[in-house]
Amino acid sequence: MIFFILTFLCLFGGINFYAFFQARSVFHFSGFPQTIIIIVLILLICAPILVRVAEAYHQEFLARAIAYIGYMWMAFVFLFFFFNVTFEIIVFLYKLTGSGNGSLPLRNIAFGAAIFLALIFVVHGFIDAKQVRVKTLQVKTEKILPNNGKIRIVQISDVHVGLIIRNKRLQVILDRVKEAKPDILVSTGDLLDGELDNVMPQAQQFVSITPKYGKYAILGNHEYYAGLKRSLEFTKAAGFEMLRDDVRHIAGISIFGADDITGRRMGISKDKQLFEKMLEQQGNGFVLLLKHQPFVVDGENFNLQLSGHTHGGQIFPFMLVTRLFFPKNYGYYELGKNKSVYITRGAGTWGPPVRIFAPPEITVIDLIGNKIN
Repeated sequence: MIFFILTFLCLFGGINFYAFFQARSVFHFSGFPQTIIIIVLILLICAPILVRVAEAYHQEFLARAIAYIGYMWMAFVFLFFFFNVTFEIIVFLYKLTGSGNGSLPLRNIAFGAAIFLALIFVVHGFIDAKQVRVKTLQVKTEKILPNNGKIRIVQISDVHVGLIIRNKRLQVILDRVKEAKPDILVSTGDLLDGELDNVMPQAQQFVSITPKYGKYAILGNHEYYAGLKRSLEFTKAAGFEMLRDDVRHIAGISIFGADDITGRRMGISKDKQLFEKMLEQQGNGFVLLLKHQPFVVDGENFNLQLSGHTHGGQIFPFMLVTRLFFPKNYGYYELGKNKSVYITRGAGTWGPPVRIFAPPEITVIDLIGNKIN
């Protein structure tokens, strides 16, 4: 986690100072204004850390204000960087043709266009991040199922309940879940984000959802970052049964819940050998595997794996980056006969409350099997 934070701060800091030098080449500021701008930039770069410090001291209003300002700036400056670099390449290629000798005005135009497009995309992404979609899948199986041969599973993932996703924004997600009328509700990790003292009341928003065959959850990486003990308390208070390398047999379905690999990396997960051995066995019923990060492991005998974690990239063009780490980045993939995986974009946001070309969703899976005679 420390390595991730240091890497992120170096990358984010570099992008911010790239934007600073680009702005200085256009506006030619120096002296006192330059000093003020540098101080503000440093504060914006450190915003994610300042948010956690404010949370730790229970300064909720301050933490939320820093989060909105810092994370919206984060989205803007990343988009500015992408657009400006793209335009600079175009200007450079234009100069190679011999047509762009007086290229300084062109660079200024490119700089202004990058700012304009970044602002438009951030505003659009902020609005779109609140518009939760419903993704519907139909999965057929030869297995026998109760409920007249049809079980409706609703998946939520990467909600990131915290400073930003709470109250009204959280209720929009839960309203979509209620409207779907699930027989089973599953949460595939990152239900939480950040300090928990201020979000424990949000667990009560989940209580009114009472599917016929229960609610099941697994851990994501952010449950470990937020604090494992309190994360488990929140999930239990929300009415979920936590599956930590464990299995439950319900409604003709074996629900296997895999603990996130973050636990093993932190040295606090239990031995997975028994769990892996159970997954290798061929069962009679339908096998549903819940795994936060979309890794598909050879030898695991499941019919459907549900995962999240990638957010579908969340902000274009980050989906190009997430695909490098997770080739199965978003969507439904057939792995073989009666074996598939679905990776959701998730319902919430991490960091910037912005989604660009990766809208939030809940997933409704209608499992169609044979009826009980």
